[in-house]
Amino acid sequence: MDHGYLERFEFDYESDASGSFLIVNADADEKVLTYQIEMIKNNPNKNILPVSLIQKDSKYQFRYSITSSLALSQYLKRNKLKRDEFIDIFYDITKTILDSKSYLLSDKAFIINKEYIYINPDSMEVALVYLPLNFDININEILKNFTINFIMYGSNIEESSNDNFIQRILYLLKSDTFNILELNNLLRELKAKRETAQMDVHQHSDKNLPDVENPSPNILEPKAFIQGSETTKSSVKRPENKKPVTAKPEATKPKTCRPQIPKPQIPKPKVPKPQIPGSRMPKPRTNALIPNTKNDNTASRPREIKMRYKTSVIVLGGILQGIMLFCSILLLTSGVMDSLENDMAINIIGVGMLVGAASYLVWKTLLVEKNKVENISTIKKSSAVAKQQLDGQKKEPVFVPDRKNSPLAEGIKPERGREQSLAVNLFKAADRTVIIQPKDYNKTMFLSSKEKAYPYLEGKNSSAREKIIINRSNFIIGRLPGKADYISKNNAVGKVHAEIISRDGCYFVKDLNSLNGTFINAKRLTSNMEYEIKNNDIITFANSEYVFIIPDV
Repeated sequence: MDHGYLERFEFDYESDASGSFLIVNADADEKVLTYQIEMIKNNPNKNILPVSLIQKDSKYQFRYSITSSLALSQYLKRNKLKRDEFIDIFYDITKTILDSKSYLLSDKAFIINKEYIYINPDSMEVALVYLPLNFDININEILKNFTINFIMYGSNIEESSNDNFIQRILYLLKSDTFNILELNNLLRELKAKRETAQMDVHQHSDKNLPDVENPSPNILEPKAFIQGSETTKSSVKRPENKKPVTAKPEATKPKTCRPQIPKPQIPKPKVPKPQIPGSRMPKPRTNALIPNTKNDNTASRPREIKMRYKTSVIVLGGILQGIMLFCSILLLTSGVMDSLENDMAINIIGVGMLVGAASYLVWKTLLVEKNKVENISTIKKSSAVAKQQLDGQKKEPVFVPDRKNSPLAEGIKPERGREQSLAVNLFKAADRTVIIQPKDYNKTMFLSSKEKAYPYLEGKNSSAREKIIINRSNFIIGRLPGKADYISKNNAVGKVHAEIISRDGCYFVKDLNSLNGTFINAKRLTSNMEYEIKNNDIITFANSEYVFIIPDV
């Protein structure tokens, strides 16, 4: 694509408290058409970015507000364009260029480059950059090359529509007489076709609803003739200013209607099924393939796990208890307490109280939940019971019908129901092994080496420690569902606020033209520029603070 005329400009970005801006630097010898800046300012257009002019360091700076907008190239990295989105984008571009002359603007001064065409990710509205300078270029050729490269290489477009709109656009672009007006007319036709299709769908859905004001005569009005007996419609009330429609009787003889007498339904006597000697019919819920869930509730009951304290804990408590008992006896018999001049009974009671208090503290310290383990005897017993139940289930007789003497062989149809389906299932399962336990739930699951730990952002503002796992190489944070990987509930965060990028083992963050900005360690970032982030850096989106953590591998 020929963008040689853009090489004489320098493109940069700035961010401050008022938002994000695209800066286009031009030499001071460029002839600026200041009246065009005033025209854009006094006639705001949603498809043209607002522009202001600053003269700095012998250069002109054109300042464009791109807050809350995405460059078209950034949008295409993550999104697949649908038919209607593609048509709307290029219709807005062509219409903006064609309408520019009515605002005394030049159609050659628009920058047609996906890096500098901006899109609102919520409304999908397009905004172009207009440089109020004189250009000597062929805008038809530039837009033609841009559209061809966009379709062929620059985007991912859904072609699920049956109108072959891509082929029609490419056919027009290959024409030697191509111009923007023809492309705009084709896009307008495609938009009208879409609106007509939507209207037809809406009208079709309305036709399925009953008309309350003009009800259908087949639903609310009686017929003119009911099997030979003529009834006039004059007795039926009709809305005013509507002539009654009278049905013309046929020339043939009227048909007489015989009253239809309903036939009495005589219940059929139930014939008992013949019992053939030697055949064994299955009883409900007694087969191994159909578990008896009515009577056997042991399988559905959760296993109660009995816990016990560790043997070492009990032994330690007993030793301490013995030591305290020995010390108390030694204290009473050694004569140490004779100086208190108390009776022996009082001394025994006092020492007993002290020993009891000390014992209580010891056992309270030892008998806690962390010193409990599962009772091995209970586990073995429950396993034995389960094995016994399984063996009993295997030993149950499996019904195998006698093909020669069975009712199916005699041509007698058995009663439809559980017995018939059971017999069919048994015939099918006769040569097949039934898997009782398809999965081994006691086996520890192995995690492959591919399951690596992802870096994450841990929130600082919330007491719940909000955690954002960065599990993509291009991870978007914002408020707009469908456009962001993490949906923030903070209204100060932009709809598509920032992007975290993983590349060659390093991590970067890029602000996506947010209003309230992105910060690394309290330093605001310039939008659309990548900044490397490291472990334990403080990342702030608007006023939401996070700690960036890279887990140890």
